[in-house]
This record gives sequence, C-alpha cells and structure tokens, in this order.
Amino acid sequence: MRVDVVSNYPKRLAYEPIRRAIRSAFTSAEEETQISVLLTTDEEVARLNRDFRGLDEATDVLTFPSIENPLGHLGDIAISVDTAERQARARGSKRDVELQFLAIHGALHLQGMDDQSERERKAMIDKMNEIAFELGLPPDPDWSSIHH
Repeated sequence: MRVDVVSNYPKRLAYEPIRRAIRSAFTSAEEETQISVLLTTDEEVARLNRDFRGLDEATDVLTFPSIENPLGHLGDIAISVDTAERQARARGSKRDVELQFLAIHGALHLQGMDDQSERERKAMIDKMNEIAFELGLPPDPDWSSIHH
C-alpha cells in the first residue's frame, strides 16, 4: 500500500509514523492501493468541511473515500495539525501520537466504519486502540474529538 503524505503546515512533521499507522489500519489492502493524506491547518480543514460537507467549521480529520476506486486509490484523508496539537495537550499526550490516532481514525472511516451512534463510536475507538497497541502507542479508551 502506498500512503502519500503532503503538508502545507508551517511546522516540520514526521510522515513515516502516519504512513505506518494507516498501513496498520489496512491489514488486508492490496499492495497497489493508495491513500493520500494532507496535513494542514484548522483554516484549510474548515474550508474543506464547508466545501464538501456544508459545515462551516474546523474538525480534526476529514475523509474522502474514492467512489470508483480509480487505479487503486482508496481515498484521501485531511488532518488538522492545529486540532491535533490541542487534542494532544488536552490528553497530556504528544502531537505525533495524536496525529497517528487521527490517521487511524481516518483510515477506519475510509473502510466504512462510522462513529455517529454511541455503539459505533465505541467499536471504532476499540479498533483504534487495538491498532495503536500494535504500533506501540499508549492506549486511549476515552479518545474523542474535541469538536464533538
């Protein structure tokens, strides 16, 4: 699986942990599949959220599944690094750990998981923590977005 990460965020970021987190969430993906990840600001995520979802607000992570899966492209993930930094501080965690949790969260959304109901949210958080454990990240059974 190829995971392309691009950033327009003004600070230097580590891409490989994000790639590894997404690959871990896609254990059965074909080798020739691809996902694109954008690491960006609250302002850019708010613009994407407004343009594509009609919600004029920032959020932590947005996913855009490929409808027809052209050339093995599974979809795109946009992550707000600004929000990741705030969420990490609120949890007493590190930004890079939070970015990995958000990458896993986005990857699970691309696979069809949802977190709209409490039952769905719990199943998603459990799966996120299972993947995080495999990556050597500290578990966070109470993980949630500060936007919800």
